[in-house]
Amino acid sequence: MTPSTSNILPFPNRTPSSVPLPPVQDKHPVPAGDKVDADERADYVASIVRSTIGFARRKGRRIESLPPQLRVWLLELCELGDPTCVVVRAWLDGNPVFTDLSSQEGA
Repeated sequence: MTPSTSNILPFPNRTPSSVPLPPVQDKHPVPAGDKVDADERADYVASIVRSTIGFARRKGRRIESLPPQLRVWLLELCELGDPTCVVVRAWLDGNPVFTDLSSQEGA
């Protein structure tokens, strides 16, 4: 029989409203355009691509497997026309352009 006093502490009960989530940032931490030099821009793009590939390898090769903020940054860079991010996004989508071309060659 267990004594009435126990050394087990109760788990703290938190309500979801007491812990607000931080808002998702809509802008790049590194501004686009003439305000940054090429090396800073390349480092920023490399950090986004490196994180994207890491998450895709662990959680599955889909755009949905990325955390929301990383997904926003990757898609913004794709909209700005960064070629590396466009290739990574195509890789996440399963390269639909290349898949269609290869199926046409065999026909």
